[in-house]
Amino acid sequence: MATARDRDAKSERQTDKVGQTSDDSQGQGSGLGKWGGYLLFAVIAVSLVSHAWNMFNYPQYLGDEGIYLEQAWSVLREHKLSPYTYFYDHAPAGWLIVAAWIVLLPQQFLTFGMAVNSGRVLMLLMHVASVFFLYRITLHLTKSNAAAAFTSLVYTLSPLVLYYTRLLLLDNILIFWLLISLYLIVRHGNRLMTIIGSGTALGLALLTKENAIFFVPIMGYALYREVRGTYRFRFALTGWAFTAFMIVSLYPLYAVLKGELVPSGGEHVSLVDTLYWQLFQRHGGSIMDPNGWFWKYFWSRWWAKDPVLLTLGGGAAIVNLLVAMLSPKLRQTYLLASLLVISFSIYLMRGSVILEFYVLPILPFMALNLGLLAHLILGHLPRPLALGAFGLAILVFAAGDIQASVDHYTLNLTQVQIKQLQWIRQNIPPNSILMIDDDLWVDLHEKNGRLPVYPNAHSHWKIQTDPDIKTRLLKNNWRNIDWVVMSPDLIDTFHINYDQTLKANPNGEMVLNAYNNSVQRALYQKGNTIVQVRQVQK
Repeated sequence: MATARDRDAKSERQTDKVGQTSDDSQGQGSGLGKWGGYLLFAVIAVSLVSHAWNMFNYPQYLGDEGIYLEQAWSVLREHKLSPYTYFYDHAPAGWLIVAAWIVLLPQQFLTFGMAVNSGRVLMLLMHVASVFFLYRITLHLTKSNAAAAFTSLVYTLSPLVLYYTRLLLLDNILIFWLLISLYLIVRHGNRLMTIIGSGTALGLALLTKENAIFFVPIMGYALYREVRGTYRFRFALTGWAFTAFMIVSLYPLYAVLKGELVPSGGEHVSLVDTLYWQLFQRHGGSIMDPNGWFWKYFWSRWWAKDPVLLTLGGGAAIVNLLVAMLSPKLRQTYLLASLLVISFSIYLMRGSVILEFYVLPILPFMALNLGLLAHLILGHLPRPLALGAFGLAILVFAAGDIQASVDHYTLNLTQVQIKQLQWIRQNIPPNSILMIDDDLWVDLHEKNGRLPVYPNAHSHWKIQTDPDIKTRLLKNNWRNIDWVVMSPDLIDTFHINYDQTLKANPNGEMVLNAYNNSVQRALYQKGNTIVQVRQVQK
């Protein structure tokens, strides 16, 4: 039986949260209500169709997708975490999940044609699930199905979100686990099993990609606001943190068992070495540097795809922080939402190396802040006016997003990579040594009894750096490479960033020599997307 102290704490938490008026027909608080279930179903349907339509054709297959898929391939086919030397650049939970998914498919990697498509189907399922949890989180914080639908649709229809969430990326898996963890906290934060479940999901997020650590203090605050003043206070916080820690500890334990935890005079890779390199030796330019990595991607990738979500979502986070400072009644909910954006923004702007898709984990929380601010403005209007205003806002956002996402639904950029793969299979002997980008790696290695397999098709990154490939197979001689398979990203690297590539990695001289001494044998182009197959002249 709940004590009076528990009841008082529960009452305090409820009055602290926004949403004194509810658009649930039967006043069920954070429940879906009489019509909320239908609204959630509609949001999920829109998310499913929008994400799935044309996803095998657009965007083009990226090398990063191929990297995670080839590591899942290695787990299943070689019982290793990577087909090359695993140097702890990322924790392995992400591609272990991909490997588990592949096992369920009837033809495994080749079920949907090109190998990367199997990973994109998993991203579709995880994105739809993430939209569901984002809806329920917003509903619990606002008690408004209209605000929850607005938040979820702003997120799922964003051109920026649509582009990157279709790709097989660790960041998308991280979002899935992070939203599960947050949902379990805000929905049932004072229950034993949900505390353990939330800690487990957070641990899996950290084992998927280490940058999830920037959310940990805010997630801890979210749990604190749910359990403070109850007899489970210390147990909940300790149990949650311990559960997450136990999941994460599997990673260094693996390194210990492999004898790769600490450096050993260059004799082998080590977890500590890699962490030090990631934290202190990868410099991408200060936030004050207009030519740094952050501003490079902000203007050319993120802003170009969706200035609306970045502007309004980022602005909403700042306004919500001010609301939290000025209103004790709304403080905890609005502070939680704003800090989720601010904490990860610090990570993006910290001055280290980032990639274009690193922005992904912040996007659902930008949408959440926008939904909370919209509810604050519209939630106290008479119910018909509030619903009408939310409906109009949804239509405006949806119309703008769909118009900005025409390419996502109509273009076929992957056709050039499909034709490139077909040319390789028809014209290159299977015993040849190929330098490739990772986008085609699994397609060239996976056996199915009908298609040629290329066991000596190797990533250009590994040809540069992995002694097993560079020294033992190629004898440090670029003339031992037979073919160069150029992806769009590899063309950019060799054509646009030739000097920068060599400066950043002097070991790349052999790769660049192979490219410079090759002639084009096949070229396929769609718009600005170009792929080539080149034969090395020895």
